[in-house]
Amino acid sequence: MNLNNEIQVATDKFLAEKLPQLVEEKVSKMVNDVLDDVFRSYSDTAKAIKSKIEEKLDVNLQEFDLVDYNHLVSKAINDNLMQLVNVQPIMDLCQDAIGFVKQKTIKLSDIVEMFKDAAMEDSSDSNGEITVIVEVDEKHGWTEVWLDLDANTKQHNCGIKFIISDSRKKIFSFKSSSYLSNLGNVSPSKMTQLSSIEHKVFRLYSAQVEVVVDELKYDNNWYRDEY
Repeated sequence: MNLNNEIQVATDKFLAEKLPQLVEEKVSKMVNDVLDDVFRSYSDTAKAIKSKIEEKLDVNLQEFDLVDYNHLVSKAINDNLMQLVNVQPIMDLCQDAIGFVKQKTIKLSDIVEMFKDAAMEDSSDSNGEITVIVEVDEKHGWTEVWLDLDANTKQHNCGIKFIISDSRKKIFSFKSSSYLSNLGNVSPSKMTQLSSIEHKVFRLYSAQVEVVVDELKYDNNWYRDEY
C-alpha cells in the first residue's frame, strides 16, 4: 500500500465532503456573533430598536414586571373600548394594581401601615390591632414577616407571610393563606380587604421592589383620625 497515496485520497475526500459544512458552520457562528454584539442591550442599535418599539407601543417597557402583560394587552384594545363603554370606573378600581409598583423601594413599616389601613376599612371601631411578627434568621440571611388583619393571630394562621433576603433586600418567598383555615369567622368585607392587600404585597414580590427592614418591632395599633 502506498501511504502517501492513501493520505492524499483521504485528504481529497475530507475536503470534498466535510470542508463545505465546516466553512458554513464557521461563517454561521461568525454571523451569529456579530448579530449578538449588535443586539446586545447596551449597543446603540439595540437601544434604537427598543426606543422605536416603545414609541409604537406608547409605553416604557422598563415599567413592566412579569404580571403586567395584561396591561399591554389592554392598551392594544383601549382605543376601541373607549368608544363603546365608559371605562373610567374600571380604571379607578385598577389604579392601585397597575400603578402600585412604580416605586422601586418601600419600607417594611409602610407595608405594616397598609395592613392597618386595610384593617380599619374592614372595621367600624374607633381603634384596633393587627398582627405583625418579624423574625430575623441570621443563619440563612433572611427576615421572615407574618401579617394579619386581626390581632394576636398565630403565625400559621396569618393571612400573609413573606421572606426578605437580607443581602438583596427583596422578597423571594410569598405565601397567602386567605384565612382558609378559619373561613367560618371571616366576613365578605374582610375577605375583600385581605384580597386587596395580598395583591399589593404580591406585586412588590413580582416586581422585585426593594424592601427595607427599617424596624424589627412595629406598633400594631391603628386609630381613626376622626375619633
